[in-house]
Formats: sequence, C-alpha cells, structure tokens
Amino acid sequence: MQALLERSGIKLSRPQLDRLWQFDQLLRRRNQDRDLTRLIEFESVVIKHYVDSMFVGQLMDLPSPLVDVGTGAGFPGIPLKIRYPELDLTLAEQRPRRISFLQESIANLGLKNTRTFKQRVVSRSFTVPMRGVITRAVEPIGKTMLRTSGCTRAGSLLIFMKGPGVDEELAAAKREYAADYRLVLDRPYSLPHTPFDRRLVVFERTSDPVLSAVASDEGLDEGAETVDADEQQELER
Repeated sequence: MQALLERSGIKLSRPQLDRLWQFDQLLRRRNQDRDLTRLIEFESVVIKHYVDSMFVGQLMDLPSPLVDVGTGAGFPGIPLKIRYPELDLTLAEQRPRRISFLQESIANLGLKNTRTFKQRVVSRSFTVPMRGVITRAVEPIGKTMLRTSGCTRAGSLLIFMKGPGVDEELAAAKREYAADYRLVLDRPYSLPHTPFDRRLVVFERTSDPVLSAVASDEGLDEGAETVDADEQQELER
C-alpha cells in the first residue's frame, strides 16, 4: 500500500498509513454483507479509492468544514480525513448499511471532528453551513448545486470529482446557475502511473441562500446522489 501511494506522490506518516490499512481491512471484512464496493483486487482498491480520493489535496486547498455528499463507503471523505486530519468532515449517505459501516469506521479509526448525516441531502434537510461540498457521485453538477443549496453560502466551494466526459453537464451548470455560482477550477489530470483520466471541477457560490431555495430541489430524483464512484468507474471502463 505504501509503495502504491508513494508512486502516486502521496506520502503518509506511519500512523496515517496504519490508519488507512485499518480502514482497508474493515472495508474488506464488511463488504460482502453491506455492499460497500464492487472493487475487490487490492491494487484497484488502493488506486481507484484511496489514491483517487487523496489526490484532490495535491490539486487544491480543501475547505473546512466539508461535507462529502453521496459518500457511499466513505469516498473521498475518509481517505481525505486520514491524509488531512485537520478537516472538519460530514459524511452524507442515506443507505443504512453504509451508514452503519461509516459510523463503525469513524469509531474504530478514532476520527475526530467527523460525523455522518443519514438522510437524503436536499436543501430542506441539510442546512448546517459548510465551506465546502465534495462529491465523487455521478449525479449531474446542477442537481448537486440544488440539493446542497441549504448548506452553502457565498464563498463556499463545490468540488466535483469527475471523469473526462463532463463537458455537457459542465456547460449546462454554467448556463443555468450563472447567477449563483462561478467556475473557479476545471483541471483535467491522470492518476500517476495509471491510465485513469480524471477531471476536477470546482465552483464557488457567489450568493447567499434565500427562502425560495427551500423549494427549489423538489424535482430531484429520490436517491440520485447515492450513485457513487464504483458505478462511475464501470461507466468509464
């Protein structure tokens, strides 16, 4: 694990590496009965889950407090928390088996200032002010903007970990939400020493929420934000 991480430019302290290993072992023990990840092979898990999650910190300064929307089994939130322990982190996930796993992980790893939110994230349900939103889910950018509009403020960053084929939804978000969000980063990159192309898209919110935003997400599909990175990886193969 250490060799794979360092090959990607990610150097962890011994306690951080031990904590990531502990998380990996827990993930494997709980995977069969809780449907946590489709990835099984060791190197794939390290690269596509741990490196992919932590590499964002190579490309930008992470805002805190930060909410990981549709985190699934804790990606990218838990690897980011292990690498950047100063983060104040909320893991948002509505599936009970995965919430149970996240709570067990937080307790077993001793993660401070880390909590779960076990409801569907919409503007009415999640209103705790956040400086940042991060997601690796495949939901269109505009829908995530709507569902998180209750917790973001002017200056909040929305961080989207995407595959390379994001041009259409990016253009739609820029067109439809120009009054409230501005694009501040659009960076294509590859995970080092792999064929996996990624795209980091970051929007800054330019307005504070208004009361009318409470009803603005009523048309969102139930559970849309829970389509997570495993499905995205399948789509990109």
